[in-house]
Amino acid sequence: MHPSVSIIVVTYNSAAHIAAWSVALRAIRYAPAPQIVVVDNASQDTSAALVRQLLPEALLLPQTANLGFSGGVQRGVAASSGEVLVLLNPDTVVDPGWLAALVAPLAEPRCGIVGSKILDPQGKTLLHAGGVLTQPVVLASHRGYDEPDRGQYETPMAVPFVTGASLALRRELWERLGGLDPGFFPGYFEDVDLCWRAQALGLACWYAPQSTLRHSESASTGKFSGAFYYYHHLNRLRFACKHLPWLTLWNEFAPAEGLRLREASALDRAVAGLVYRQALPHGLAVPDAATQATILHRGRTLAALGAHLQDQPDAWPTEARTLLGLPTASLLPALLAQAEAEAVLAEHQFRSSLPLVAALRRAWNNVATRWYVLPLLHQQTRFNLATQRSVVQVREQIDLYMQCTLLETQVRQALLCYQMALR
Repeated sequence: MHPSVSIIVVTYNSAAHIAAWSVALRAIRYAPAPQIVVVDNASQDTSAALVRQLLPEALLLPQTANLGFSGGVQRGVAASSGEVLVLLNPDTVVDPGWLAALVAPLAEPRCGIVGSKILDPQGKTLLHAGGVLTQPVVLASHRGYDEPDRGQYETPMAVPFVTGASLALRRELWERLGGLDPGFFPGYFEDVDLCWRAQALGLACWYAPQSTLRHSESASTGKFSGAFYYYHHLNRLRFACKHLPWLTLWNEFAPAEGLRLREASALDRAVAGLVYRQALPHGLAVPDAATQATILHRGRTLAALGAHLQDQPDAWPTEARTLLGLPTASLLPALLAQAEAEAVLAEHQFRSSLPLVAALRRAWNNVATRWYVLPLLHQQTRFNLATQRSVVQVREQIDLYMQCTLLETQVRQALLCYQMALR
């Protein structure tokens, strides 16, 4: 007999995915039938109404405010009853055998948390086959990401972490760990943190490749948008401060982050700078309501910076540029356009009331100027423009170097701010 399961789902403006998600949940092969608990984080769309319509057997918990992923899950778990807790994203489509394969490894006492093999919406390309955390920059990556699924990740194994998009653990362990840390607001790194704390107890995080589903990843924030970077880096900094020793933070994390940002996109760099200037003034405490509102407002502002604008800061909206501490308008494109326009040589036309004199002047101009002097002037103009562009490129490289140096300083300031908040 399988253990009883409660599936906890947090929705936020997820209406576009509810139909496919609910159909897949109803096709699950698992007995006893799992309890489904849906926490709607104050969606502005029809997410809650669609859950009521398409999955009426689910326990729906509408919220009046966005609790973040961790806060929403905590609320759902408190209302659930299963022996095993399963976290699932609403922008997923699970296979019929997904749940049984996900829960099975928990029969092993040393297995603490189990995660699935996750594919793209077409079911052809891998998104997750267990997670890896790169040190000392604390960057999370997923094994197999963007690889065609050819069966190369079919071996069950212990991994550093699994994603909260599809994750299972026993209720007893959840209570022992205190669940997800709601300080990772509104999302990112709360699943890595949960896995880290389970492993500190000597329990393994297990990858179960027979538990499969498809996922429209980052549907709520937009992959590699300004909002994605903001939430990701904010909670990445919090994770680093929570789990790394102080000397590692100061001597390894800070300089490694400066080097990483030197190669990062303009959007990544600018948003990281905002995060480090904001720092963690309350240490690891859960952000209060006012701070949460500020975080969400900044995320909404930065959501306008889509992935296609990664390295196009001149196209960023004024409100986002102001938030990021950038000039509201760049003079460089206008200056270059002006230089190009002024570089065009307009030939002077000789005129005279005496036709013969005008003809002689034009003939002399053809010989002395147009055939000799003008080509030299064009050569000089091209050289000047090339020199100007080189100077601009050198200046931009110097600015980038200085910016990265400044960002490393800002990282250290953020770490000092965090340290002071602990005192």
